Amino acid sequence: MTFDKLAYIDRLKAAGFAELQARAMADALEQALREKVAAKNDVREEIDLLRLEFSNELGMFKGDLVAAMKANKIDVLKWLVMLIVGQMAVLTSLKLLGH
Repeated sequence: MTFDKLAYIDRLKAAGFAELQARAMADALEQALREKVAAKNDVREEIDLLRLEFSNELGMFKGDLVAAMKANKIDVLKWLVMLIVGQMAVLTSLKLLGH
C-alpha cells in the first residue's frame, strides 16, 4: 500500500490544521501503515498453538492427578487393613480374657 505523505499533509492543511499538526498526523499514519497487522490466519494459528499447548498441559495434569489418586488409594487401603487387624486383635484379646 502506498501512502502519499505530502498530499495528506496538504489535505490536512487545507482542512485547517497547522503545519506541525498536519506533519505529526502524517508521520503517525505513515508509521501505523508500516506496522504489521495481524491477519485472521495469524490469529487462528496462534489460537491453535495455544489450544495445543493447553491440551498438553491438561494431559500432564491429568496424569499427575491419576498418579496421586492411586498413591492415596494405596495409603487408604493400608490404613484400612491395619484398622481391621487392630480390631481383630482387640476382639481376640477380649474373648481370651473372658469378657
